[in-house]
Amino acid sequence: MIERIFVRLGDTAVGQYLASSTAAFATVESLHIVALAVIGGVILAANLTVVGWILRGSKASAVIDQLRGLFLGSLVVVALSGVLLVAAGPYKYYTNPLFPLKLLLLAMPLGIHFVLQKRLRTRRDVDTGARVLAFGSLFLWSGVVIAGRWLGLI
Repeated sequence: MIERIFVRLGDTAVGQYLASSTAAFATVESLHIVALAVIGGVILAANLTVVGWILRGSKASAVIDQLRGLFLGSLVVVALSGVLLVAAGPYKYYTNPLFPLKLLLLAMPLGIHFVLQKRLRTRRDVDTGARVLAFGSLFLWSGVVIAGRWLGLI
């Protein structure tokens, strides 16, 4: 079932084009990396504010709210460009054991980020639970970056 999805992605016109065009693939990959970098910056700013290491005069919930559009927009770009990258080389990703690990590592801190947002909206102040979530998010995002980099090497 999953293999068929990967194969179908590779059989699309866009997948075929990206597989045959180094420039087009490099452009999509660059967009993917830049959008990931923006997400990383948002996550760093949000989580380091929650733990009190930066922007100490700002409310953590306000910082996260102000960065929400940038975060969500970059997340859309990462998702779309990621699908395109898989379409360009479906078996490379389907057979790579790091690919599902990267997706899992990506899903976990995304979930934490949304839980943290909700927690900060419903509580007046940052508490220990929010700080634990922020540290966990930072740790898991580091794993996403490492797995993504290794994915390109294997």
